[in-house]
Amino acid sequence: MGSSQNTLTSRGLLIVLEGLDRSGKTTQARLLFEHFKSLGIDARIQRFPDREEPTTGPAINKFLKNAKNLNENSEAIHLLFSANRWLLNSKMREELLSGKNLIVDRYSYSGIAYSMAKGINKCWACQPEVGLIRPDLVLFFDVSPDNTSKRGGFGEEIMERSEFQQIVYEKMEMLFDKNSWKN
Repeated sequence: MGSSQNTLTSRGLLIVLEGLDRSGKTTQARLLFEHFKSLGIDARIQRFPDREEPTTGPAINKFLKNAKNLNENSEAIHLLFSANRWLLNSKMREELLSGKNLIVDRYSYSGIAYSMAKGINKCWACQPEVGLIRPDLVLFFDVSPDNTSKRGGFGEEIMERSEFQQIVYEKMEMLFDKNSWKN
């Protein structure tokens, strides 16, 4: 038999970057994307929450910019953020199956950690995430709240309060230990 080229496209990678607000995820996602691009590797950055997603994005943006109480409607807010991921799940799956690599700036783990920091039970917080595409690699940016709070723009949104970020950090560390993320 002669050699034949494989005409099937291999599945792209789902690479997730997790960490606190201002921990460097967005910068590193952009650098990774640029590196892939320089190598001719097809890739795209996806940020969550996706404030441009027309169904849930505007409500998420309004909450993050204007909410006064972090714990108000915590379960409903968790479901809103989860719905944001679900509404993009099909598009992401199609891209991955076509061979495109996705670099995701935040994903389910952030949603779970932030909700747990607001007092929501871990099992409850995990349930709406069941069935979303599983990442091939999760990179945890282990930057303490003391360091992230010193970065420009910190505190502009409701979830960027030092005390709250400390609790989120502890929840992320707990998830990190249980999920074998890379740091």
